[in-house]
Amino acid sequence: MRIFRNSLDLVIAISIILLTTQCTANKAYSKKSNIPEWVVNHPINSNYFVGIGSAPIIKKQNSHIEKARKDALNELASEISVQLSSSNILITLVKNDKISEEFNSLIRSKVITDLSDYELVDTYLDKKNYWIYYRLSKQKYFEQQLEKKNIALKTASTFYTNALNSEVSGDIKTAISDYVKTIDALKLYLNEDNTVDINNEKVNLTVSAFMKLNSIITSLKIVPDYSVVNGIFSLDIDPNILTYKLIDNSGNLIKGFPVIAHYSERAIPNPSSTTDDKALVSYSIGKIRSLKQEENFTVMPDINSILINATSDYTVRKAVLDIPLQKISIPIYIKKPSIRFDVVSQTTDKTNYDDLIANTFINRSLLSNYSTAEISDYICKVIINAKQINYSGGIYTVELTGTIQLFDNKNNIKYSVQISPVRGMQISMDKAKNEAYSNFQQQINSRYFREIEEAILK
Repeated sequence: MRIFRNSLDLVIAISIILLTTQCTANKAYSKKSNIPEWVVNHPINSNYFVGIGSAPIIKKQNSHIEKARKDALNELASEISVQLSSSNILITLVKNDKISEEFNSLIRSKVITDLSDYELVDTYLDKKNYWIYYRLSKQKYFEQQLEKKNIALKTASTFYTNALNSEVSGDIKTAISDYVKTIDALKLYLNEDNTVDINNEKVNLTVSAFMKLNSIITSLKIVPDYSVVNGIFSLDIDPNILTYKLIDNSGNLIKGFPVIAHYSERAIPNPSSTTDDKALVSYSIGKIRSLKQEENFTVMPDINSILINATSDYTVRKAVLDIPLQKISIPIYIKKPSIRFDVVSQTTDKTNYDDLIANTFINRSLLSNYSTAEISDYICKVIINAKQINYSGGIYTVELTGTIQLFDNKNNIKYSVQISPVRGMQISMDKAKNEAYSNFQQQINSRYFREIEEAILK
């Protein structure tokens, strides 16, 4: 520690310390006083929306300018959103809270999309951070928005008028499409009053378009020709049976309208169709291949196909698809087909063997839930012949051969096979023959009926 030798040295030292401290304080005050007021206190201006953004400065990078700019524009958009008019119109139009929130998000997002003509007021930076100051004239912004909304209202009015005319003429598909286009044109203004003059009447376009859509869609009714359908496994169902009529609650025929079907077993060819001039639509499901005892066939108006052409906006589509829609589902009761077995034996005592082989086929088919009848869905023709082919050492050898053919009810061959030779070897001719037929019965159960069933499945 320095020792002051006299009072003069002490006074000089104290004076130097005080002078240094004063200079440092003045320098700090001068540096702080250079910070703009808008950095310290957020500006409030009744004529302008204001956005202040900031970002840290990272050495050897220049990203802070763009980050601060985005931050300022987001704040500018937020300030606009707070002052936008709000109402319960959207809540009234869209009952689904999730869809309502998606519309609100869409409306808020338009603020950022529509930001233009904002002014750069000032920028500021120090060694660590960068700030930027934007502002946007409120009067100019609302004038631009009003101009855009008026254009949207004009477009929506045209679609709404077209929809009214289509509804009167009975073109319900076009009416739905144009009502949807009305909403799509005004989707960014759903929380505002969208009243215009239509045919000398005051009409809130969005409210009325939603109400019209709800009225039309909920009135659509699918009427089946048959409320219950009986089907046979492996066979087609007559398209005339799967015929439906589309009407409204007043019984009016809905012509030229898209309808879509769903079959619970599998996807069907051409599930989408359009009602004809009698408001009818028919479907073919092909051969029934389900092993279940019951499937369902569902038909409903295909609103989604109309929406795809009316709007590309997913939220608008969801809002319309949320409207309750009637669909009809009818049961299809499935049973296995009937098979008649015609057996011809070319042996001497053929009657007994005919019955033996026929009963073997019948019992095996009944075990798999197939029925048999004189007039059947399939006919299985079996021709067999058992003859002695050898006698040696007191042993008779009998060989059974023949053919098996399966025909459908249109006389098409579904299955045809040469019976693999089956032999019986016994000490008597009758015993050898019985053994050959017994071995053939085993092959019926293990092979031939399985192949017949596979042919039916194809």
